[in-house]
Amino acid sequence: MAELNAQSVADFVASVDAGASEAAGAFARTFDSTVSLKSGNSGPFDAATFPPEFWKPGLALIMVIESQGVVILIPSATGLVPDWCKEPDATGKSKLATFAQEWGLNLLPEDFFADENLAGMVDNLGQNVIDYGKINESAGYVEILIEQEGKEHAAYMIWPILEPHEVLKVPEQPENVDIPGFALPAVPVPSFIGQGAAFGGDLGEYGYDGDDFADADPNSKPPTAEDLPGFSHSLLKVRVPVAAVLARARKPIKSILELGIGSVIQFDKSCDDPIELEIDRTIIGNGEAVKVGDKFGLRISTMLLPKERFRKVEIRRDGEYKKQKRLPQIIGKAPIKSLEPYPQTK
Repeated sequence: MAELNAQSVADFVASVDAGASEAAGAFARTFDSTVSLKSGNSGPFDAATFPPEFWKPGLALIMVIESQGVVILIPSATGLVPDWCKEPDATGKSKLATFAQEWGLNLLPEDFFADENLAGMVDNLGQNVIDYGKINESAGYVEILIEQEGKEHAAYMIWPILEPHEVLKVPEQPENVDIPGFALPAVPVPSFIGQGAAFGGDLGEYGYDGDDFADADPNSKPPTAEDLPGFSHSLLKVRVPVAAVLARARKPIKSILELGIGSVIQFDKSCDDPIELEIDRTIIGNGEAVKVGDKFGLRISTMLLPKERFRKVEIRRDGEYKKQKRLPQIIGKAPIKSLEPYPQTK
């Protein structure tokens, strides 16, 4: 495998130009915007030569290759990054991860295949890459020129990143500092005591009858896989079979025995119907076939929720009894209606 350093600049430039069309299509699918791509300046990495946009917020795409990585930086000042990328929901995070994967497959040389793809917004592209991601003196870069509506903007591909997982690190916020002689004015707390009689009880001092949620964090985020206990992280590395199922059918054994070279099997499925995504014999979604480089891929269009399992609850009135039929137990062929022994005949 070739090494990630400035000596491979020519390979990166050729790969960017070769995969520009596919990468532009991935950009359009992710951000609903038509663009065109081509390579620009390239050579050894020197932070002093980069424009001011390099030190401002933007979108970072990280392709992890073994212990190192490649990063593509798209400054927000270019106008190419929509606002939803700042706080993406679950669907948005999936779209960004897929976008990073497609750009890695189409813009990186074939010798460098990403084991993991990450994407996210950072407040300072240059600081996160240099201070957190770590770059050595052998780093190289390629400028990716992105043209949108007649205007040309620059993104930057830089390698190698020594600590790629740290690029998306959020800087620690300084602790609150008490300033002498400064204090916030007291804000009166409204009281609702005695106003809950109409609802069958008192609402309490703060207008509700229950626990005090003053200590709850309003900025808390839903739990993710990273919040699992440490001993369970190894379960996330277990490999399970993943399959893309084009069609299914049940055929008589007689028809199967007659199959041979040139035989045609007909399925009751239209050619335009989506392909099923199956995980360990369980269908979890549908999608369409796509070409990822020279490989087969599946772009997920819908996700299927697990089947809900409910048990019917019967509501009965007081004293109501539903008589159940008692079926005789069958052992062999004869029903047993009683376990009492037969009377002995004299």
